[in-house]
Amino acid sequence: MAKHPILRKIGRRGTFLLFLTILDYIYAFSLVFPSPNSVIQPTYSFLAAVLPLEIWAMLWAVVGTICLVYAFKKDDSPGYAVAMFIKILWAVIFLLGWLWADVDRGYLSATIWGAFAGVLGIIATWPDEIKMRHE
Repeated sequence: MAKHPILRKIGRRGTFLLFLTILDYIYAFSLVFPSPNSVIQPTYSFLAAVLPLEIWAMLWAVVGTICLVYAFKKDDSPGYAVAMFIKILWAVIFLLGWLWADVDRGYLSATIWGAFAGVLGIIATWPDEIKMRHE
């Protein structure tokens, strides 16, 4: 099976960072432009009490941009580090929201984001044959 030209250039790890870029940008967008129903939910109230939603969105967008840049670099570990950071931060925020605020099922979001950060940690250790050939 032929590989996509981007995959041939940046490898699987870089390609995965591009998927993270999309995820982080969309999440940032959702924080800047929440639906009318979501802004009245305790989760959004809790997030906004910790930091304004625009700041959260900017943080997610910055992480997405770092993932985008490092997708094309030989050493992509900073991209994975910031991707894990934001997901761990989000897991902790939701866990705290569940424990001390009225964030319904915050434990579930904490588990999902924490598990995703763990997956990123595993992927970050995998060698990428494309990038190894260029060493």
